Amino acid sequence: MRLHDVSKGTEGKVISDDELKDLQRVLLMILKDLSKICEENGLQFIIIGGTAIGGIRHNGFIPWDDDIDIAMTRHDYKLLADIIRNQYGDKYSVSDADDKENYGRIIPKIRLKGTVYRTVLESDLEDCGIRTDIFLIENVFDNKVLMTVQGTLSMFFGFALSCRRLYLRRNDFKDIAKGYSFKIKKALGLLFSFASIEKWAKWTDDVYSMCKNDESEFISVPTDGGHFFGELTKRNSLCSTVPVQFENIVLRIPASYDQYLTRIYGDYMKIPPKEKQIRNQILEYDLGEYK
Repeated sequence: MRLHDVSKGTEGKVISDDELKDLQRVLLMILKDLSKICEENGLQFIIIGGTAIGGIRHNGFIPWDDDIDIAMTRHDYKLLADIIRNQYGDKYSVSDADDKENYGRIIPKIRLKGTVYRTVLESDLEDCGIRTDIFLIENVFDNKVLMTVQGTLSMFFGFALSCRRLYLRRNDFKDIAKGYSFKIKKALGLLFSFASIEKWAKWTDDVYSMCKNDESEFISVPTDGGHFFGELTKRNSLCSTVPVQFENIVLRIPASYDQYLTRIYGDYMKIPPKEKQIRNQILEYDLGEYK
């Protein structure tokens, strides 16, 4: 395992405005590639989170945004991952819960080979290419009892995985993650260390995807900020989409985007003050041949 010891002087930095513009140019290239691949293969993704706000408010990237977030059904993601690995493996890599070198991370990522964008939170990874995060839209049982079971298990395993990961990297963040809640999660992580981080990631992923009905009325995105119950909604509210202009391409966004973005961000059309225009802390940054 490659670990940059954050606790012993390895500090992140924020990229400059010029570097950010170059990064956004490369991120847009990735979006174009993904859009083309999905269109050619009958797959669909939507932009979510800050990327969705960028599409609605700026018709492109939020000026200070340095990543892209998309969501797609697990069914479509599996097909996309196979296509990229088999046909575009010279340009992109794919990592998810099945990847043992991903060290317990369950949000799939598609990374551009030959580039480096290593954040503080990914200091243990070998593959830190510029990426897009893929939040999986999971089927949810329509039966209320089974829905509650799935949701409760999802919440437990998601939390347990978080504790297990924190315990694994407890020395990296001991100087920046203090407080009572940190100590509790670290103690629980020790309790959960009877199994490896990879096993916890696989168990969590299996629980999230336990409903196999691709036509269920309800869906959730348990890896997003509201977790299982906070992201629980009817399928048509998230998977029914409308086009949105994003820089010089057209992407898809939930048709009920106003309700979705308002729930998460409140008045999402209001530009936040400068102190809240946050970028990732990074350890390494290199565009490689894409400079």
